[in-house]
Amino acid sequence: MLEQEFLWRDRIGGQAPVYRTLADRAYDQIRTRITTGSFAVTDAFTEADLSSELNMSKTPVREALVRLQAESFVKAIPRRGYTIAPIPIAEVRDLFAFRALIEGEAAALAATGGAGRWLEELEELVRVDSSSEGAGPDQISEMILINDAFHEAIALAAGNKRLHRSVVQVIRDFERFYFLEASLPEFYDPEFVDHREVLDAIISGSAERARQTMLRHLESSRRVLQQSLSSGLGPSSILPPWG
Repeated sequence: MLEQEFLWRDRIGGQAPVYRTLADRAYDQIRTRITTGSFAVTDAFTEADLSSELNMSKTPVREALVRLQAESFVKAIPRRGYTIAPIPIAEVRDLFAFRALIEGEAAALAATGGAGRWLEELEELVRVDSSSEGAGPDQISEMILINDAFHEAIALAAGNKRLHRSVVQVIRDFERFYFLEASLPEFYDPEFVDHREVLDAIISGSAERARQTMLRHLESSRRVLQQSLSSGLGPSSILPPWG
């Protein structure tokens, strides 16, 4: 049986998450600061800085930074500490192209295989998502989690273990871009193909409709991210659509 990674119900509405270790807490809190834009790319920080801010010893902070460095979220600078790792534009292109391949397929499989027990989960996520409003880092952090859980639930409904694993990894990688998107009003525009439309397509039972709606949803995301980058919220680039 596939296990859900993004346990969102325990993490929204101001509830404090439960961590197995201090290193897990340090990892989550530092990563959240990165994905919600609390750190500037040019900021340099040390283990001691973070230890003081997080009110814990250096050891769990060091372990967290090792994980974040392996995931390309931070990079070590000799004699300076760490900085936020820049996002290569080629990586952005690759990420969207890969999402189109695997998440389009996940939506198609969910539509034809019967989303089963995940339908209720998806409906609830759409409802919670529609009541969310972009504001500060805390609100956007919740929006990221809801978004992650929605896309994961579709992969779970598809019933393919390897596909689920790939989707979880790719949406984790995408978290760094979500803050940039949510910073623009276009993200909340009615023209944006949202989760409600994706879910309706899955419920229809048509694999092709589900696939194409997911692709349009991802294209909406790519378009808004491009606007964000062009507006100076990140490095400027041209991100070509897939097709």
